[in-house]
Amino acid sequence: MPVRFGQKTTKQVIEQVASNDPTLTSLDLTKNASFCMKSNDNTVALSEALSKNTVIKTVVLRECEIVDTGAEAIATALEENNTLEDLDLQQNHITTAGVLRLASGIARNKTLRTLNLLGQAQKILGEGCVEAFISAFEYNITLTKLIWKVDSRRSWELSKLITRNVEIQKLSAAGSDYAHLLPTKLRTPGSTDVSPPVSATTPAAEPVPAPVPTKLETESVPAPAPAPAAPAPAPAPAPAPEPAPAPAPEPAPAPAPPAALPEHDPAAEEPGMEPADNMPSVAAVAPPEVAGKKEAEQEEEALASPEVPSEEATPEEQASENASAAHAG
Repeated sequence: MPVRFGQKTTKQVIEQVASNDPTLTSLDLTKNASFCMKSNDNTVALSEALSKNTVIKTVVLRECEIVDTGAEAIATALEENNTLEDLDLQQNHITTAGVLRLASGIARNKTLRTLNLLGQAQKILGEGCVEAFISAFEYNITLTKLIWKVDSRRSWELSKLITRNVEIQKLSAAGSDYAHLLPTKLRTPGSTDVSPPVSATTPAAEPVPAPVPTKLETESVPAPAPAPAAPAPAPAPAPAPEPAPAPAPEPAPAPAPPAALPEHDPAAEEPGMEPADNMPSVAAVAPPEVAGKKEAEQEEEALASPEVPSEEATPEEQASENASAAHAG
């Protein structure tokens, strides 16, 4: 398309946009000669005017020699503008870096419905651009048409998200509830700003270790006394033992018969008469009858033996001999 002459200068257009002219609802600068001569400076100035404009709904900047710097300025305007609905950037020199910045601006935008990026200097946009727009759709629910040429295995995910936004806009226009279609990050309770942060996520603060007590503190602070143990329950009283039956008294043993007293041996008491060494005591081994016979035999032997003169017996000895003789008889 040849350069168009006889139009308003870029300075005049930008001033009209900045003044928020209520008659200017659509802006078309397709291959504007004045704009293309200083494309970068004019894109930045126009973007600043658009960020505060509340009237314009359509902007066409085809073949305006816009590069990544201009794309970044437009992305900043999208973050602040709440009126623009259609943006046409066909046939410019935007690369992946500029598209990534546009995706960041769209994540914060709440009105844009159509974005056309066909025919850029980078003919086919890569995987990074698709991932950037997938992330943008975690916050954006208004963009329903994205026109570009990409080569990515995740294009189906992006198409699904655009379909979701189409359904949300239909329900919104009909006054119906669409909360069940909102992306997860917009369902967070208590969230008032649904836009993603510009800077990187602030790292979580590391936990501060508890101070270690010094030796002095350890010695000065007494350790808490251990809690007294709970008293053990009193044991149940043991049942009183039954009294054992008293043993029956054993019968007293019969008294032993008195031992037989040894018979008095008169012959042994007579002087000069001694019992034989090998003769056992008759009274100890023989019954009284045998003992009597033995004594009689001893008396006979004594009478047969020669008499030995003896001294005169005392009355006691005489009585003992008479008793012995009577017992023998």
